[in-house]
Amino acid sequence: MIECPASIEAAVDLDILVKTVHDAADSTGIFTPGDVKSRLKVYQHDMVGGRKDDYVHVTIGLLSGRTDDQKKALSSAVARAVCELLPNVHFISVDVRDFCLETYSNRASLDRLAGQAAPARI
Repeated sequence: MIECPASIEAAVDLDILVKTVHDAADSTGIFTPGDVKSRLKVYQHDMVGGRKDDYVHVTIGLLSGRTDDQKKALSSAVARAVCELLPNVHFISVDVRDFCLETYSNRASLDRLAGQAAPARI
């Protein structure tokens, strides 16, 4: 999840921001092809350090099982890509969080449990 204030749109096309984050995460090689999902949430009302300022914060959720080195490489790759895209934005951060594999569910896992094939991706 990418988060930023609406004012960031003056500095970059938001679709380019999403693609930059997406491509940086995908380039690390720790994901199965097609597994990276990127979303953007734009805030109208926000503050950083007690004032209005531009920022980009990325929260990356992963199924558990990656090493700390893999997670650091992922956060660094995404942060570096955003810094290169937005050199005048001083508040750029990336947080990697694990989803517990044993308790995570999605449609594909539910379909497997029910003995059904997951629908083909379009």
